Amino acid sequence: MLIAPAGNKMLVAVSYPKALADTTTKTKKQQEDEKKKIKEIAKAKKQAKPATVDDDAATPPKPKPKRQRRPEGMERPPEIPRRNGN
Repeated sequence: MLIAPAGNKMLVAVSYPKALADTTTKTKKQQEDEKKKIKEIAKAKKQAKPATVDDDAATPPKPKPKRQRRPEGMERPPEIPRRNGN
C-alpha cells in the first residue's frame, strides 16, 4: 500500500496480488473435483432380526397348486427358427 500526501488530501494506492484471482478459479476447480470424487460413507450397522409373530401358528399353510402342463387338446407351439443351420 502506498500513501502519499497531496495537499489537504491523502492519496492511497492499493495493489492487490494477482494470486487472489487465481485462488477463486482454483477453488471453483477444487469444488468441481470434490463433486466428482466418490464420497466415502460410513459402513451400515448390522441390525438384529425382528422377532417373528406366531399368531397364525394354528392355521395350516395353504398348499401350492400343482403346475399345470399343456392342457388336453392344445398343440405344441411352433419351433423357433435358428440361424445355426436348423
